[in-house]
Amino acid sequence: MKKNITYWALYDFANSLVLMAFLFYFSQWLVIDQGHPVWWYNSALIVSSALFILTAPILSKRIDMTGRKIAGLRMWTVLSFIAFILVSLIATLSDSLDMFATILYTLAMYAYLVCFLYFTPMLNDLSTRENRSYISGIGQGANSFGQVIGLIVTLPFAIGVITLFGDPGRAQALLPATLLFGLFSLPMFFLYKEKLSTDTASLENTSTSLFALFKKVFSYKPLAFLLLAYFLFSDAMLTFANNFPLYLETIHGVSDTVKSVLTMSILGLAAIGAVIFGKIASKKGELKTLKGILIGCCIIFPTVAFIPSFNLLVPVFLLAGILFGPIWAISRSLVGQLAPKGSVASSYSYYVVAERFATFIGPAIWSIALIVMGEGARGYQTAFLAMTGILILSLFALNRIKVER
Repeated sequence: MKKNITYWALYDFANSLVLMAFLFYFSQWLVIDQGHPVWWYNSALIVSSALFILTAPILSKRIDMTGRKIAGLRMWTVLSFIAFILVSLIATLSDSLDMFATILYTLAMYAYLVCFLYFTPMLNDLSTRENRSYISGIGQGANSFGQVIGLIVTLPFAIGVITLFGDPGRAQALLPATLLFGLFSLPMFFLYKEKLSTDTASLENTSTSLFALFKKVFSYKPLAFLLLAYFLFSDAMLTFANNFPLYLETIHGVSDTVKSVLTMSILGLAAIGAVIFGKIASKKGELKTLKGILIGCCIIFPTVAFIPSFNLLVPVFLLAGILFGPIWAISRSLVGQLAPKGSVASSYSYYVVAERFATFIGPAIWSIALIVMGEGARGYQTAFLAMTGILILSLFALNRIKVER
């Protein structure tokens, strides 16, 4: 079991490494280096999320019926790896295929998202109710640490110290990150020993409609309110994270080196916070701990919006890092705790769908704020306040949940 947890956490490390590189450098390459508007990049996130939302219930239903996860994880990881490689090569070698690169990035993100339909339910196979938040925290810690390593490794390529081929620039960071993603995924591919869960759907469920499955998953109100809350706070947190590099450069004129160092510091603290708060949540209660963290985020977002000095913002960002990691670790654990019997994978699929739907709505709200108020201080202040309002709504949803320990 301990070896499987290690391989599972290492895969979380690997997938976050490539995701961070593309969110950080592909976005800036497309918007800043190639001169396309912000909505072009956000559209790729929206379309990939829409594709995922349409197909996730079908795939997760199959997982619930068979209990098999590792084969699907292997296949979709390979597909995402190939697509990321192609995007990396186009961005590095061509100045005239920006649209094609964006389309490939959309497909890469879709395949990447599908991997989590197979990966996330493994948490229930690797943990018990008593230690689920802690194990989830270990995985989330590895995820945040992978993002740090991704930035450390790719920074010399992004700033021109190392050039593989083509012109120096941010696009150079994409290929090394993708290769590392493939390398660190290999232990999960070949060493993970899958033990089929006894909590699989009965043969009766093979003929159940997707609507009936949706009704079953959401018929349990605590799970329904958790997924609603998760959609809302993911909307706020992920939208900010995806636009963080653009915000730093547009408002504060921060260089790539400073952005990378700050982001690495935030993610390092997120890794520590995920493990520590995961342990606390296992002892003190997941729901109570999650609420406290979100209240802290409701204070941090307006603070970031209205403090004009970058130097004063640095400690605020670092505090946000400590709170960022545990949000995903604890909410992921709660889904496993509240999932109906025989529908664990389906419950987790709606959990991932909620997160992806947040990247459908959140970027739209953020983009509208910048279009209406301008891509300056007022626009970003409006966007931050909108995200704060979404966080507050998520707390109302969490208050409707009653969890027995």
